[in-house]
Amino acid sequence: MTILKGKDIVYAVRVPDEGGTATTLRVLYQTSGSRSKERDEVDVSTKDISGSAYGLKTETISFEGLMSADDPALQALEDAIDNAEYPEILEINVNTLEAKVGKYMISSFEVEYPGDDNATYSFEASLVGETTKETLTTVPAGADEI
Repeated sequence: MTILKGKDIVYAVRVPDEGGTATTLRVLYQTSGSRSKERDEVDVSTKDISGSAYGLKTETISFEGLMSADDPALQALEDAIDNAEYPEILEINVNTLEAKVGKYMISSFEVEYPGDDNATYSFEASLVGETTKETLTTVPAGADEI
């Protein structure tokens, strides 16, 4: 069994082309990412039973990295929040080429420009619907080294 490392997971966004197909763009210079799932707890009380039950599920992803002057994936994600769109985001395991794919509402996009240091970005997005699994043939090209 292999231990998964943070560098093994990368994020990408699918951008629709004018011809009806889509291009998958990897977010460049990603430095970290995370995924979280949680369920509301609902109190249940009937004649027969009392206790808790599962409520609504919330799934979020977030990732951050160093900004590049020409990152089309980053631009596509920023455009999605500006235009109130639900982009398809992929969480890709670069070792197995398996991806978790879902439509997300981008809830926050932050950019920091510290003095002499590198500019950074961070995204947080909430899943709309369910994720699916895909096996890719290749990992979209991106910048692995900073």
